[in-house]
Amino acid sequence: MDDKDRRIAELEKRVAELEAFIAKLLKNSTNSSKPPSSDIVKPPKQQDRRRKKKIGAQKGHKQNLREQFKPEQVDNTIELKLDACPKCKGKLTQTNEPPKIHQQVELVEKPFIITEYQQAQYWCDNCQCHHTAKLPTEVKRSGLFGKNLIALTAYLKGRCHMSYTTMQDFYADALLIKVSTGFLAKQVRKASDALKSTYDALVEQLPKEKHLHADETGSKENGKRRWTWCFLAKDFTVFHIDSSRSSEVLKEILGADFTGKISCDFWGAYQKFAKESKSELLHCWAHLIREVKFLSESKDTKVACYGNRLLDAIGAMFKTIHRREELQYCNWFRRMNEHQHLILKLAWQRLPRQNNDACLIAERLWNEEEGYFRFIKDDLPPTNNLCEQSIRRVVINRKITQGTRSDWGSRWWERIWSVLATCEQQGKNVMEFLKKSIGALLQGRSGTTILKIS
Repeated sequence: MDDKDRRIAELEKRVAELEAFIAKLLKNSTNSSKPPSSDIVKPPKQQDRRRKKKIGAQKGHKQNLREQFKPEQVDNTIELKLDACPKCKGKLTQTNEPPKIHQQVELVEKPFIITEYQQAQYWCDNCQCHHTAKLPTEVKRSGLFGKNLIALTAYLKGRCHMSYTTMQDFYADALLIKVSTGFLAKQVRKASDALKSTYDALVEQLPKEKHLHADETGSKENGKRRWTWCFLAKDFTVFHIDSSRSSEVLKEILGADFTGKISCDFWGAYQKFAKESKSELLHCWAHLIREVKFLSESKDTKVACYGNRLLDAIGAMFKTIHRREELQYCNWFRRMNEHQHLILKLAWQRLPRQNNDACLIAERLWNEEEGYFRFIKDDLPPTNNLCEQSIRRVVINRKITQGTRSDWGSRWWERIWSVLATCEQQGKNVMEFLKKSIGALLQGRSGTTILKIS
């Protein structure tokens, strides 16, 4: 090989390296496991070639009407009558039909009450000292705010992602109550203490679950790196903030002898935990689909064709998954096995071995076949989307608050996030739950029995 040919070979190698580097730079949340928050530029939306629908209700759409308030909820009733016909001014006869109901909701001028406790002062001639009548225990523990206002403060902070200064403005402008940000932080502390027993009970239940979804995302505590873990069971969710992203966290939370199944991504901590424990993994297909989609977008024709063939086979499998309720289980199970064999076959058929990403996907499907197809016989979700959806509240809060400043702040967030997600799963009213929990704390009782744990 002369110098010219050697130079051409070097340049071709360099071009291939640069193309691979550019391809990695073009990875986004739609064609890789990267989170949407990491996208520098939002991926272009695919054009919908179908006929665009008109704005508003569609033809044949069932009208969705809000239920009226119950009679016991109505505070005031005003009867409206006609003295004469509005057209001809003639005499009217009232029918036996029930009146047409129109209900209106309005805030009262002062949406709170102020209770003043006057503690009588006494002098004891025998002891030669003063005595003061004691406050009720619940009043003394709650302070200026009662349980309902403490619950509202916790709701505004936890559910609405309000900063302390925004809450301070809300109380001053909407309720005409002037309080400091430090005072509001103390109310959040009380709410956090009220949720501790419930949170501990949920954490204690995790190792007993047969199936869990698990995911984690980055966070910060006073500028230091932290990881927020999410464990989603059938009836409840637990968030845990830790300084580690390793398998040690899984051992601490689930126990070294955990025997359940875990739906997760391909992060190494789950792989290590499964090898050291008796648990079984269900790898998320959504993550794999995004990686296959990245191959289908390659400029290399062979790689793109390989990705498209694999993507079509996976798409066909998901069509069968979505027909689970329509088909008899034996037919559904047979079709799913056929999809499994086809996907594994296509993973190695005409594999572009010059592409490392394609080889990694083929090897992963082959080596982790059980992990990817275990959901068929166990009748479990093929993706970890439920957990990823639940963890979005953490991402939203991270963007607004930039993380926590102390350990108690981290404990507050993992407790309130767990309560919010669990209440959503169980169809419970968050404010009512907060009121009951805080009321139990002020009375010296435990609130662990409020949430359902199966």
